[in-house]
Amino acid sequence: MSENLMDSETRAALMGLMESRAHVYQVLSRSYRTEVDAAFARELANEFSFESDDAALNEALAAMRVALDGADEEALELLAVTFDRVFFGMGPLTARHAFPYESVYTSDRGIMMQEAYTSVARAYREQALAKDPAFTEPEDHLAVELAFMATLADRACTFLSAGDEAGDEAATETVRQSLAFAQAHLLNWIDRFCGELTLAAAPDGENGFYVALATFTTRFVEEDAALLEEML
Repeated sequence: MSENLMDSETRAALMGLMESRAHVYQVLSRSYRTEVDAAFARELANEFSFESDDAALNEALAAMRVALDGADEEALELLAVTFDRVFFGMGPLTARHAFPYESVYTSDRGIMMQEAYTSVARAYREQALAKDPAFTEPEDHLAVELAFMATLADRACTFLSAGDEAGDEAATETVRQSLAFAQAHLLNWIDRFCGELTLAAAPDGENGFYVALATFTTRFVEEDAALLEEML
């Protein structure tokens, strides 16, 4: 992003990009925050708009949509069982899990509430943000980290909408902060977590929602970070 005043066409394009990034991160955050309900299934299957040149991303999203399209009460219940089994360890002791906490993947002992938890909480405070108190999971839960990225994208869009040099500079700084967070946190564990998620959700079939979600999440986060780096 240029340090000089942008022209209106460039600014509009960047605003559209930030809006799109925010929307994707919001959807991903919602996917890991709680079980899929009927409203979210309809939104993702029929209303969520996303375009990419990456065939794997498009294929993963298509599989997610197919898994949710027309999902009835029984299908949603099965998804809820998978959610609880994979992310919270409920169910058979022999079942595989994928615990969605950064500390589990980055601490020496592989347990929760370690250095990553403290570090992300500090990052949120530096942006005058705090985790939604209604969500009782720790700050380094994947849903919270993804929501933070969505908020930064929204902020960049708001700064750009000012249409002046100060707004452009603030948006550029927000992009820098987004990239720094992705590099310091998400990219440190997202591939390993999603690999575990793929294996843990495999009993639901190779085209199951959570298997496809794992692929989409990894590729989107990695490609988004590369895009932010390119912009700077």
